[in-house]
Amino acid sequence: MDKFQRGIVVITFASLAIYIVLSIVNVEKSSKWIKWYWQMDVDEQRKYDPRIAICRLKKMLVIMLAVGMCGFLFSWFIKPVISIITLGVIMVILVFSISYIGPKNCLLSEKNKIIITKFHI
Repeated sequence: MDKFQRGIVVITFASLAIYIVLSIVNVEKSSKWIKWYWQMDVDEQRKYDPRIAICRLKKMLVIMLAVGMCGFLFSWFIKPVISIITLGVIMVILVFSISYIGPKNCLLSEKNKIIITKFHI
């Protein structure tokens, strides 16, 4: 196993561990971990919902987990070069997740309220 494959395994298990912790902990409690939300004024906090960020974080972790597992299996059975590509894709996902989970995308609107009540968060 080369160093890129080990990196994929580490990132995949770290994503799985974070997902499990977020799934075990109550959404209300885990939403208190969102740092950008608690740095806002009370008036600004009414415009945002950190539970949306937790849902999106879980989605990103599942995507990273799936990409990591598929990339590791492909690199194990087909070619080890695929592990480098997989690590690149995971890094792109991490960069994208910063803006996807950030405050701009967690504004409360009618659409987000429907999504939150639909999933009973």
